[in-house]
Amino acid sequence: NEADEVPTTEHRAPTTGAVAPLFDREDLKVHASGDIADIFGPMFDCQRDFPRQVRMPEPPLLLADRVMDIDAEKGELGTGTVYTETDLTPDSWYLFRGHIPPGVMIECGQADLLLISWMGVDFEYEGERIYRLLGCELTYNKGLPQAGDTLEYDIHIDDHAKQGDVRLFFFRYDCRVDGDVRLSVRNGQAGFFTDEELAESMGILWAPETAEFRDDVRLDPPRVDSQLIPESLPEDAVKRFAAGEPTACFREGYQRLRCHSRTPNIHAGDMCLIGRVEELDPDGGPRGRGYMKTVYDIGEDDWFFDGHFKGDPCMPGTLMFEGGMEAMSFYMIAMGYTLDRDGWRFEPVPEVTFDLKCRGQATPQNETLIYEIFVEEVIDGDRPTLVADILATVDGLKAFHARGVQVRLTPDTPMGEMLKTEGGGRRDERALEQGEVIHDKQAMVATSCGPATMCMGPRYARFDGPDRMPRLPGEPFQFMTRVVDAPDQPGQASVGDTVQVQWDVPDEHAWFFEATGLTEAPMAVVMEAALQPCGWLSLYSGAVLNSEELLHYRNLDGTATVHRPISAEVQQMSTQTTMTRNSTSGSMTIQSFDVRCFVDGELSYEMETTFGFFPKVALQDQKGLSTSAVEVDWFDEKSEFNISVESAPDEAHEALWPDDRMRMIDRVTGRWDDDALRYRAVKQIDAGEWFFKAHFYQDPVMPGSLGVEAMLQTLRFALIDRGLHRRFDDPVIDPVALDHEIAWTYRGQVLPENEQLTVLLEVTDIVESDAETIIVGDAGLWVDGMKIYAAEGLALAVGSPGRNDE
Repeated sequence: NEADEVPTTEHRAPTTGAVAPLFDREDLKVHASGDIADIFGPMFDCQRDFPRQVRMPEPPLLLADRVMDIDAEKGELGTGTVYTETDLTPDSWYLFRGHIPPGVMIECGQADLLLISWMGVDFEYEGERIYRLLGCELTYNKGLPQAGDTLEYDIHIDDHAKQGDVRLFFFRYDCRVDGDVRLSVRNGQAGFFTDEELAESMGILWAPETAEFRDDVRLDPPRVDSQLIPESLPEDAVKRFAAGEPTACFREGYQRLRCHSRTPNIHAGDMCLIGRVEELDPDGGPRGRGYMKTVYDIGEDDWFFDGHFKGDPCMPGTLMFEGGMEAMSFYMIAMGYTLDRDGWRFEPVPEVTFDLKCRGQATPQNETLIYEIFVEEVIDGDRPTLVADILATVDGLKAFHARGVQVRLTPDTPMGEMLKTEGGGRRDERALEQGEVIHDKQAMVATSCGPATMCMGPRYARFDGPDRMPRLPGEPFQFMTRVVDAPDQPGQASVGDTVQVQWDVPDEHAWFFEATGLTEAPMAVVMEAALQPCGWLSLYSGAVLNSEELLHYRNLDGTATVHRPISAEVQQMSTQTTMTRNSTSGSMTIQSFDVRCFVDGELSYEMETTFGFFPKVALQDQKGLSTSAVEVDWFDEKSEFNISVESAPDEAHEALWPDDRMRMIDRVTGRWDDDALRYRAVKQIDAGEWFFKAHFYQDPVMPGSLGVEAMLQTLRFALIDRGLHRRFDDPVIDPVALDHEIAWTYRGQVLPENEQLTVLLEVTDIVESDAETIIVGDAGLWVDGMKIYAAEGLALAVGSPGRNDE
């Protein structure tokens, strides 16, 4: 690698805040659009009337914040160095997922323009020749810098040459963060050309048909059926996908994209630099390794023409590179490599050198910019990687070529991005502090979608990389605020370990109160508030630390009784969870818990439950629960009764039925009143449902508590259908009857790829008293024809408002 033979540039320690810069940002704006003599001095008075000058870009593409020093003779075309800094702040307009994009990072090293201007290049050409980048070699290191970093550039001009009237100069630079080199540019070349010379360019001479490609490569197949990969896509679909609408481009086979918390993506808005996809073929290209072609329609008012440069608008070659990187990322998305990598992002592969050549330009007079991706290698694995050449053609002229570019997916989390752009926020003094971890709300959020070490400490650092840690539910379905007591040693579990978790109950405006129209939390919320501390203790126990397989966390069964509702008047729920069983067999671990929840010092909920950690193959082999012949016939039994729950058979149904945020059944498709009162209800499964995003990050599955909620809602329908509420004025159906034990068993899961959920309910008892009516039933939940849940003792009570306050 010739780039390695060039010594790194001289490094000067950061001077921000210690020494005033030579030129601040306001000075750089003068260089971009004002009288350069005002900052460089009277030697440059002669340039005032030049029609064009070498300038720094104007905002928004003025990316340098200050020049710390210049080591070069003013007005002398020789060698020299300029030292600049750029601050990456949370509100920097170009940040993507909290990091600087790779093309923008190159552009931040734009002060070779200022340096060659300082050397007086315009004295020679008096505006007749204009600056254009010709090429360079790039090497990224240690990942892309992020919000909070300061980029320090040492930019050197090493030599000059002339070919006829054309002047060339040669440059190199390093970008450092805290002294570490994060980007090296070597063999940089730029020149000064007339408009006629630029118009007569022969363009890039590289041709994919005759280019040499390596033979010793991997060509791993797509993660989706190649028949489902779209062959072309309109520009609107690509833009909508970039803005967060996965189904605009990808549907069947790509359901997991819809349940991502933060799907790996390309730039949206103005920074989306690719247009319509005219060809997308994993077997395309001259060597059959993969090919994609996109077409961007150039507009004379495109944002990047503003100020790049004043009086000389052209698209930066660095943005052509960025557009090519977007195209490569989009290709990887289309191949399905992001489906199981929620929260990850794309970056250049570090410590690999890319060769960039520019032999054309895109100006407001041009019409189309075509990107072509010629795949050389596809590597699936811990960090899927694409190796390809990028060719950009402007109105038929090959203008830009990047050889051997490597893009990979790298682990990140949605919370990791939030911390980069918003900071950590205040910490909770009431929370338990153990070493580096404060088990406050921020740590609770980290259990769902943040760095593993932030919630569980340094022993869990493995899960901050490619390995996936089992997760707890996230917003809006997380009901833990802080841990106030736990065993001393995370990662060491034993029977008898106890954790105490507090949940600060929100007021009546919480989404689940508004969704039900009640001031008491639905059963699913109460169950989750009790189950989630079990999950926290399971993670804390270290059951996942010694497994080489990626594990999934699932609830298996439980019995529970609600003694007191969780109302909007309750300020805090305190949960005490004790591990009563901890057994491991192979890669599976089974743990049981005793749970007691208190509000205002009184017992509100008690539960015994069992969870397990399972490898993927164990979940794939699940056969569901055993079924009787009667149940099988019931599942398929014909019925003329078929009604939407939105049309429940009562004039007051709107006040008795939850809205779509908590509605877990769509239709009731059967009602029978023969030997027993029976109902059948269904829900169509949508991969984009909110609960798949919340439960769990990188392992989407419908919460079992919402399955129980679906059964309870079928029982609610039976209550309304039988008119059991009509004897009360202003009837209120409680989320669950108090002091009735419910038992559940789970032996399957509802996934985004499933199609239909079915509930079979049998009403087993109706008990009336002066104060209320209680309806009781047993139910099973089926998914795509397989019974996976069973619940006994489901009970709902209906009566007058306020009866539970007495």
